[in-house]
Amino acid sequence: MTPGIAYIDMEFAGIYGTHQSMQIPIEIGVIIHEPDTDALSFTGKAFNRTIDVELWKNITDDVGKRIEGQRRVFNLASPGHIKVFNKKFHLGMEECKKARRIITSVNQDLQKFMQALNQRKIGTLVFFASRREMETFQYSRVKTDGFLIRDLQEEIRSCFHLKEHVSLDRVSLVTNFRITKSAISSAHFSYTLPEKFRYLIKPHMAIGDATRMFFIDLEFHRYPEEFGECLTGHIEEYERRKMAEKPAPDDDKGQF
Repeated sequence: MTPGIAYIDMEFAGIYGTHQSMQIPIEIGVIIHEPDTDALSFTGKAFNRTIDVELWKNITDDVGKRIEGQRRVFNLASPGHIKVFNKKFHLGMEECKKARRIITSVNQDLQKFMQALNQRKIGTLVFFASRREMETFQYSRVKTDGFLIRDLQEEIRSCFHLKEHVSLDRVSLVTNFRITKSAISSAHFSYTLPEKFRYLIKPHMAIGDATRMFFIDLEFHRYPEEFGECLTGHIEEYERRKMAEKPAPDDDKGQF
């Protein structure tokens, strides 16, 4: 039996009042692909704790270029309750100690989650920009020895000799990733979307981003020429729009 492939994404947030100096994992999402049966299974975990966090979300245009950012402050125990951001708020010493204890407990939960995942006969762990997840695994004492570790973002950059990495949002546009009430699909592939996961398969949610990674991997490796052409066209349009927004060299003459 061919070992399964796990596509893993983690979402992080800053502890409110630390100005992003303390970060905490807030959820993990995993899609497992069984090559022998072409079956998908979904799993994940939200790390609910009584602590306020600060989460940034980028708003992008139709080519994945950042237009603006939105900040959200909420308690992990009740994420639907949004709080007002106060840039002058700082955690005190005792609150920082409490935050460190909470981060430690989340890392322990992450370790248990990954230990349970190891029972699924997985041979490969796939990430998109793996550094943060791998560092968190190290802090959580998650053992990755014996797994093939892949970083899709780096594979794409290396394969097409790109000057810089391309974001998950942008590569998802290249693959024409789509979500409907009953299916998830890309340019050449489509899979049934389990009903209980439909509300979670969204960009910037852990299981949603793990899903996007899976389809990127399929398109990238099974249709490399077409993927490369679409990627090149996307990058050219992205750069064209960036240049169009830059002021002309003499635009600021006479300004004081």
